[in-house]
Amino acid sequence: MAYSSWLLCLWPGLARLWTRGEWPSLIFAVAFGILLNLALISSLRWPELLGAGFPTLIWPILTGIWVVSALVARHELKILNARRNSAEEAAAVPDTLFIQAQREYLKRNWDAAETMLRRRLQFRPRDAEARLLLATIYRRRQRWAEATEELDTLQRFDESEGWQFEIAAERAAIVARQADVPESVSAQELHSEAETFPLPTEPTPSEQSQQQQQRAA
Repeated sequence: MAYSSWLLCLWPGLARLWTRGEWPSLIFAVAFGILLNLALISSLRWPELLGAGFPTLIWPILTGIWVVSALVARHELKILNARRNSAEEAAAVPDTLFIQAQREYLKRNWDAAETMLRRRLQFRPRDAEARLLLATIYRRRQRWAEATEELDTLQRFDESEGWQFEIAAERAAIVARQADVPESVSAQELHSEAETFPLPTEPTPSEQSQQQQQRAA
């Protein structure tokens, strides 16, 4: 625990008041302060104010309250710090998983990449990049329905607004693969290439006779 956290344990109720903002903790801290002031006044300034036996009674009570509250506050602060550290580690896990999934994807380790992406989506179900990459893996493994389902799920989230082009391209790639058309060549590109580079045709009979006359000459 940090040094400042230890200081919070020195006054009853202060730790909970600082970390949780609880009103009962504020009341408890104020009540302890009032009792402490009364004990000091009756012990050092006016012993006759609350009776001679009051200091003998109040000091053991205040000491017990202080010791117990300090131990409880120390324990609670340890738990709170542990939860914060766990939350920070958990926040870093999804980013690490996505980077590892990308590496496995480039190595064509589809199973490992899929497992990591699924784990990432458990932490961040609205992650557009992870769902797109998972849909791509499904497409490459010819799991068309699952790929389409991932894209449909993604489009239900607001985070998909900046990924509409990629989602449309992935849907087109799924359709192309299902039709056994190469992903990188669209129908329009095939048509334009056919017009630019027409296939050779058989010569007509008149063209054949002209070719024979040219050879004879």
